[in-house]
Amino acid sequence: MLDKLNDEGVKVKTFFLMSAYRTPYYNKSIGNVKFSRHVYGDAIDLYVDDNHDGIMDDLNKDGKINIKDARVIAKVVEKIEQDPHYKEFIGGLGVYNKNSRHTYFVHVDTRGYAARW
Repeated sequence: MLDKLNDEGVKVKTFFLMSAYRTPYYNKSIGNVKFSRHVYGDAIDLYVDDNHDGIMDDLNKDGKINIKDARVIAKVVEKIEQDPHYKEFIGGLGVYNKNSRHTYFVHVDTRGYAARW
């Protein structure tokens, strides 16, 4: 994903991984759904934060940091899924707004079929 972002002209160094594998106990304690892909170990929540300020970077270079920046990552994920070489990685893709606990971010998983939210 990182290479594809850079290939698309979005120059980034790394992703900030907010969440990956979660134990069922922890997943329940944060109020997530029982069968979250995180519990299966095939999901990540991430965003780009190359300047280390704790919020999504301005990926579309419009001078604003908003959900449109998370959608830049989502568009790249969708392009990757179109490549037959990556068909085993098809899965869920969710774009999330910021709130009092987190910045804008993208959820990606490899559940085996496309799911969007």
